[in-house]
Amino acid sequence: MKVFLKILTAIVLGFIGVFVISIILTPKSNNDAKQESSQNITVVFLGDSLTYGVGDTAGKHGYTGRVMKLLKKTYPQYKFSSYDFGKPGDRSDQILKRINQSSEQQRLLKKADLVIMTVGGNDLRQELLKNVDTKSASSLTSSVKKSSAKYETSLKNLLKRVAVLRKSKSSLFIFGNYNPTFVNMASRKDINQDVKLYNAINKKLVKQQTNGYYISIFRQLTYGQYQTSKQIKKLTSEDLIANGKVGNKTQKSVLSGSIKIKNDYISQADHFHPNNLGYDYMAKELFKAVNSNNIWQKK
Repeated sequence: MKVFLKILTAIVLGFIGVFVISIILTPKSNNDAKQESSQNITVVFLGDSLTYGVGDTAGKHGYTGRVMKLLKKTYPQYKFSSYDFGKPGDRSDQILKRINQSSEQQRLLKKADLVIMTVGGNDLRQELLKNVDTKSASSLTSSVKKSSAKYETSLKNLLKRVAVLRKSKSSLFIFGNYNPTFVNMASRKDINQDVKLYNAINKKLVKQQTNGYYISIFRQLTYGQYQTSKQIKKLTSEDLIANGKVGNKTQKSVLSGSIKIKNDYISQADHFHPNNLGYDYMAKELFKAVNSNNIWQKK
């Protein structure tokens, strides 16, 4: 009897061993692989110096590092991989050129779940600096309007290329821009309108994209700590008294970035880019948009 039980036990254990080994050695099914893949989220950042993080002194890579921290904390079930292709000084056409010349950017855009872009700031800034000696606001606005047609065509080409590369269930987020000079020269409201003109192009074109979303940062970064109508009116009055006519030396210095900016959200190093507080704001606004428009989670 004891011999029989020993033999029976050995047979049972043998079957169990074979079963366990077969499970270990059996390749994952397509469903298993798909489930594992769905836990990986790829984020690709494109753009200019705002995406690069110029002005950030905290070592967080501007808004990109900040938003990734928020995403990882909020969605621990996902494994996030992020790639930052921001380059200081790039216009919309130069961002496109770098994509076309980079097999790495093309490869990552094809697998990206989230594509995030800053664009337009350098296109507009180039036009403003070209007209820094203008004697009238209307002359500058006329020049900016003419340049906006060229910018719209350039951005269309960029977005068309990105659309070809990115997968159908990815999401595209594009920031608008802001006026870093306003607090110092509040009487020049025409520059605000110039920025809004370019922002309107960003907003219109990104909404034409599949799962495309626009993120506005204009008010907070333009007006900084002066958010009430009373504060803005006071700034305007003070600037009119201090600076007067269009094209004065102070305004030229502000536009060229050689005067200290009084905006708490703008870097004192270059008087143009966001500082740590500014990038905190950008990251929070981006996170809210990504969190609300979550098709990227349903790939």
